[in-house]
Amino acid sequence: MDVSPELVARRRRPWCAVWALACVVALAGCNRVSTSGAPAHGNSTTIHGVVRYAVSNDINTLNPVLSSLAIEEDIEEAIFSGLVKLDDGRRLVPDLATEIPSAKNGGVSADGRTITYHLRRGVLWQDGQPLRSADVAFTFAKITDPSVNAPLSAPYAHVEKITTPDDFTVLVRLKAPWAPAVGQLFLSGYNGNIIPKHLLEHSTDFNRDAFGVHPVGSGPMRLVRWERGARLVLVPNRRYFGGAPKINELDVLIVPDANTRLTMLTSRELDVAQIGAPNQTARLRGFPGYELKLVPYTSGNYLIFNVSRGMLTDRRLRLSLAMALDRPRLTRTSYTGTAVVAKSFIPPFSWAFDEDNASPPYDPPRAAALLAQAGWLPGADGVRSRDGRRLMFTLSVRSGSTVAYTLAQEIQQSWRAIGADVAIKTLPINVLVSPSGLWTTGKFDIALTRYVFDPDPDRSANLGSQSIGTRGANFGRYVSAQSDGLTADAVAVYARAARKPLYARLQRLWNTDLPVLPIAWEDAIYMVNSDLRDFRPEPIDSDFWNVQEWHI
Repeated sequence: MDVSPELVARRRRPWCAVWALACVVALAGCNRVSTSGAPAHGNSTTIHGVVRYAVSNDINTLNPVLSSLAIEEDIEEAIFSGLVKLDDGRRLVPDLATEIPSAKNGGVSADGRTITYHLRRGVLWQDGQPLRSADVAFTFAKITDPSVNAPLSAPYAHVEKITTPDDFTVLVRLKAPWAPAVGQLFLSGYNGNIIPKHLLEHSTDFNRDAFGVHPVGSGPMRLVRWERGARLVLVPNRRYFGGAPKINELDVLIVPDANTRLTMLTSRELDVAQIGAPNQTARLRGFPGYELKLVPYTSGNYLIFNVSRGMLTDRRLRLSLAMALDRPRLTRTSYTGTAVVAKSFIPPFSWAFDEDNASPPYDPPRAAALLAQAGWLPGADGVRSRDGRRLMFTLSVRSGSTVAYTLAQEIQQSWRAIGADVAIKTLPINVLVSPSGLWTTGKFDIALTRYVFDPDPDRSANLGSQSIGTRGANFGRYVSAQSDGLTADAVAVYARAARKPLYARLQRLWNTDLPVLPIAWEDAIYMVNSDLRDFRPEPIDSDFWNVQEWHI
């Protein structure tokens, strides 16, 4: 089994948090969920009222402001509430807010800089105290406090100030119009869960406060036991504003070894588990009493060309390498029916996707001709050279991922077929993306990577000139005034109708400049006990977004 240790962590997170997570909990969700396996009601191993949910690594804290791991924020969505949250269709839905702010309902001001949230009335913290707008302001103050170790504070840098004219109104004043704001600020499951002011305002050491071990939220579940390295036990919050959950207990089981998770699954000791290796789907499809769910989401696999490095500064070389790859075949063979080919840096199910995106075709003869035109001529051993320099480079890939390594080998073979001498270098992801890592410092040729993107099509963290090195995930050092300008224009307006043509131009520009080459958009793969009802996996933030509705 292969669970990627890379960018499953989370989309909008700063790279240091995004890549820090090694093997993440189940991520899934989209407009379409395909299932197989005949439902078998009343499995003998089902524990009535108890859901056993496997995750692949332990956690450090359950203080939402301090969390840097995806699994922490996944679990926190069950315990806490944000102002908004994502559902299983990547749609923004109200959480503590009564509605999603928009220009139409007056929640977004005419100048695009003020966002108004109206809070639900009667919401209580799990200790019985009322939740008020002051808690939202307090949460913002802690996220933006330089003395607080809040690793996911980047979206809040767009905020000029927050005011609370009454107990149930929050006004967010932006420094400038920023279209992703409504979908990223105070978003449950992404450093947007609200924390209780009355319990933390007098903390003498917020970063080490016991609250991180004994959290008190306003969400549907409350933590009653945390066995380090083994499990967390959550029970219903009977005060939950959305109604008491239907399950009696949620056991989050920490099982780092993928083979152990598979064994526990096939012995029916789990109700929900993610299967990280596509080659396991044939084996598990039709497994009695379980459903196999394939859920498309914004997990993109792509190549990063270091456009600042040697021969790769030549766009003709990058285009040749792109045309040498049969991406539909690579997707079929590496993902065995659990991914779709990527033609753009924006997924085909996004509102911003444009089919007319200048995606490089598969054309090896043309690739070879373009190399010859650029002066790269084949030698006696088949490897091309120019001015005495061989066409050789290294493809770096994270270690520990069978899928990634298999894909890298197929890419290597395709490039060797057109005369490139390609070596594969595998390194742990923390080595590749640490402050002194190969990707961060730009000391690589080409990287094969994976990233879970925000539903919003903004790609400034990956391709913006301001996101090079430790400032983001633009490891290929792509600098384009045109790309930066179009990106700035696209986030300065809120209406999709106004943004869509800008992203159409950006997709064509990126496929022309080729700082990256998208390969595939993969599915999340789940095995779910057929007795579990209303489990609707959500890919980007947390499967627990509707835990109050689950029943078994």
